[in-house]
Amino acid sequence: MHTALLFKEIKRILTHLVWPQVCPVCGKIVESYCFECIESIIDPLPPFCLECGGKYGVPCCKDSVPCFAATIHDGLPRDLLLRLKYKNIKFLGVILGKLVAQNACLPSADLIVPIPLHKRSTREYNQTSLIGQGISEARKIKLDDSILVWKKNRPNQTDMHGIQRATLPLDSIISKSSVRNKKIILVDDVYTTGGTMRAAKAAIEDSGGSVVAALLWSRRISSSENELSWFV
Repeated sequence: MHTALLFKEIKRILTHLVWPQVCPVCGKIVESYCFECIESIIDPLPPFCLECGGKYGVPCCKDSVPCFAATIHDGLPRDLLLRLKYKNIKFLGVILGKLVAQNACLPSADLIVPIPLHKRSTREYNQTSLIGQGISEARKIKLDDSILVWKKNRPNQTDMHGIQRATLPLDSIISKSSVRNKKIILVDDVYTTGGTMRAAKAAIEDSGGSVVAALLWSRRISSSENELSWFV
């Protein structure tokens, strides 16, 4: 082996011993997360309706907007999101955001607005804002994470079951500033029942703006749904 390559390999191994890192997809050491590896695990879903969660484009979607998710919330995609949220791996959010952006057919927009971090959350950062940052960098659309806030005294989403999430009051999220005549792309980490997205959309519309699309890293599928039917 060439001397320079040998020293490079030794440095790589020593770095791994001091600061162990392994890509969760390919197993390569000294690589926390290979962009190409993460890209290989996503399986973009066809657009679905923000209001009902069904296939977008049917008559019931007349006043709705399309949602785009990069993958199903299961297996490694789910694990990556949990690492972003609970393991303080902030840079992973930007990577996920860029992958979301490159796999969605988006209309023109003025702002990217992430779902806000709940007031009762113990996290020091908003993972959805980090995903939004990646989308912003990839699509060259300004990110503003100061517009939406949760209304006071609303319970944390993690403390709510499916029916409570689905029936979340539309005034649970409010807008702190006007977005009059602005076209907005909403961003969240995962779509479960759509309740959060519907509340955010209502807040934007109450403030004079219009939501043109919603972007998510993943979509959670309940046992009663069959995601294969979306491709028909």
